[in-house]
Amino acid sequence: MLKNIASLTGLIVVGCAAGFAGPPAYAADTAAQTAAKSAYAKDRADCEAGRTAEDRATCLKEAGAAQEERKRHRLDNFGSTQQNAIDRCKPLPPNDKADCLARIEGANAPNQKTTTSGSVAGGGILRETTTTTQGPPTIIIVPGDSPGPAPTTPPPAPPSR
Repeated sequence: MLKNIASLTGLIVVGCAAGFAGPPAYAADTAAQTAAKSAYAKDRADCEAGRTAEDRATCLKEAGAAQEERKRHRLDNFGSTQQNAIDRCKPLPPNDKADCLARIEGANAPNQKTTTSGSVAGGGILRETTTTTQGPPTIIIVPGDSPGPAPTTPPPAPPSR
């Protein structure tokens, strides 16, 4: 009998612990759902107001797809865009990788100049890095005016008077 009371007490303790652990987890899930609904409402409002770079139908479709991914906890907007760009440079050969990183991080040598133009809304950001290197001098001969062919006969003598 004493053994049954101890088992029953143990079950009650475990049940109470589970009961206390449940509501915070549920509250966190509710908070995540509220945040997801809020993000969807904002995305939808941006689509309706034309504050995106895409047409209304595409925007609404994308907002719905993002909402579905949020529900499945597969939408991650917390990554660094710069880190993502650097990761795209990793598989390139060493010479190309150095140029790729210079475009992302900016010029990393005194002989480099990086320019950025464009916008996301305009279709993309273009980055160009120019690397100036010195090589052996190149001599370029530009043909100029040559004095015509030499006369073969002497010019006529002026008339005498």
